[in-house]
Amino acid sequence: MAERQPLPEVCYRIVCYELQDERQTVILDATAQGFLAVTGTIADDGTMQGEGTHAGPLPLQRRLARLIAEDEQLTG
Repeated sequence: MAERQPLPEVCYRIVCYELQDERQTVILDATAQGFLAVTGTIADDGTMQGEGTHAGPLPLQRRLARLIAEDEQLTG
């Protein structure tokens, strides 16, 4: 198997706000090498209906896929 090039050191900063009564409150402010985000609406019965997911730009998606593919716990 060919030796893989090391992954570049890239970080993303994700800031999430709660919007209520015309106020913004930061509920998440995180910096990491990857992220997954899901948005949705909470129905009257308390369940969440997913409306969209985002795993960042294509290079990040490839990075996450590679890390998962090479993870010993997942491949073993």
